[in-house]
Amino acid sequence: MEIRRIKACEAMSWSALRVDFLPDIKDISQTEVDAFFQGTYPNVKEVLVALDDAQQMVGFIELNLRDNVPGSSQQTTPYIEAWFVSPDCQGQGIGKALIRAAEQWAKQQGFQELGSDAPITNEKSINLHKQLGFDEIERVVCLLKVLD
Repeated sequence: MEIRRIKACEAMSWSALRVDFLPDIKDISQTEVDAFFQGTYPNVKEVLVALDDAQQMVGFIELNLRDNVPGSSQQTTPYIEAWFVSPDCQGQGIGKALIRAAEQWAKQQGFQELGSDAPITNEKSINLHKQLGFDEIERVVCLLKVLD
């Protein structure tokens, strides 16, 4: 297994894995891909990928820098926007390796903390985060009322 920064030629594989992760997003548009590789994509600063021995992409982690992350002592904090390993490859340490690579990325940027989140109903993700050293800071239920 290899963990490294994504290459432009791997955008389609990244897009396919993102659809597996969040089926509602469909895929990444070419405009978004271009913006990412030009460094102007607003929600993702870095994408690290996991490749199996056949050099097939089996996972990814998307990283960003966010301001005012709950619980962080830093004004700006590296943040995991997405973290996914193909279901048939889970349980092999790939997710852990992606987190360790994200930690190294954050340290290389001069940071001492790494933020993340998970849906309140995703106990598997919450437990995985905790197993990898993340502390739960808060739980939030967001509400909205449409006004007539």
